[in-house]
Amino acid sequence: MLLVGGLGAAFALVIGVARALMAFTRRIVRPSWPYLLRQGISNLHRPGNQTLLFLLSLGLGTFLLLTILLTGDLLQQRLRISETQENPNLYLIDVQPDQVEGVTSLVKNQGLPVLETAPMVTMRVLALKGVPVTQAEGVPRWIANREFRSTHRANLNSSETLIAGEWHESLPNPEGPIPVSLEEKIAGDMRLQLGDTLTLDVQGITLEARVTSIRKVDWSRFNLNFFMVFPPGPLDGAPGFHVVTTRTPDAAAVGRLQQGLMREFPNVSSIDLSQILETVRSLFSKISWVITIMGGFTLIAALPIVVGTLLNGRDVRLRESVLLRTLGASARQVRTILVIEYATLGCLSALTGTLLAVGATSILAVYVFKTSPSPDVVTLLGAFFTTTAISVLGGLALSRGVSNHPPLDILRRI
Repeated sequence: MLLVGGLGAAFALVIGVARALMAFTRRIVRPSWPYLLRQGISNLHRPGNQTLLFLLSLGLGTFLLLTILLTGDLLQQRLRISETQENPNLYLIDVQPDQVEGVTSLVKNQGLPVLETAPMVTMRVLALKGVPVTQAEGVPRWIANREFRSTHRANLNSSETLIAGEWHESLPNPEGPIPVSLEEKIAGDMRLQLGDTLTLDVQGITLEARVTSIRKVDWSRFNLNFFMVFPPGPLDGAPGFHVVTTRTPDAAAVGRLQQGLMREFPNVSSIDLSQILETVRSLFSKISWVITIMGGFTLIAALPIVVGTLLNGRDVRLRESVLLRTLGASARQVRTILVIEYATLGCLSALTGTLLAVGATSILAVYVFKTSPSPDVVTLLGAFFTTTAISVLGGLALSRGVSNHPPLDILRRI
């Protein structure tokens, strides 16, 4: 529904641009302009003009194809692993509490950084604000069925931002509910606000917690992020395991580390995020190419409309050519007028389609991918000049013979 609405809005905008362009050129042309330029621009608003159909066919075609290309680039950017040393690409999981020191030493001895270590405790939600979670109004069922893997630590990490409440580095009141910091979206799903309580089942032990802060989490950073974070202390003795993250420069370093883990800590598993993202990136790249080819067919499908528009206006151009040549214009001057007309139509079609595509991908970047829009300038310029070239070359090819057609043949038909 949103796609149909977006295309309808683009269609209406192109029509508006075409009509505004015709009105603008009618007013802007001045007798002091060079004759050939004045004639070429005036063709955009004269009876039998091709402005509307040109912008609809080439403009919308450029918009669709360019939107597909820019969205594909956006997907690739979101999947690209940052090369900074702060972002992990290898997770070591199921590290037992008494193995943390040994595992971190092993990682450091191989010349790799220990980026993060975090305890992980499994728990379920039993009640929200005193109401059983299965009966809580507006709460998704998956909240009751999910096992939440939570952590406890004293500080926020680099991918988290506190947006409401107070962060607790320790347990303020041993007799009261345990402070918990919720990720903003899970807080919304649970219908919880600051000060609300929730009851948790921590592997058979019931705990009361109170929401004391809400965090915004950048999940694309691949840090150890959690829906629920508790202060150190209350969960220290709960059954669980630790996760250690590091960053490896290449596959050989991953292999050496895995061999060391197999010898000394065979229970510890590793997840190579680089391989996972490379596979996903390759898959999205193939999908992007398929969609781009389909978009190319969409642009090709618009070409018959352009051809029909040009052929439909051929008779008008023939009569204008005869009139101009009768008044003394040369064949070269007539061709120059046609080049000016089709170059102007091509530039405006390309500009309209490009601006629509940039606007559409900017909306996707901000509201869907949660990132800053950064369209590729080379792609934009390539689309602009290609569309303009198609307009000029196609217009001249299908108007061939207009500038040197025998005037008498046309005059006999009038």
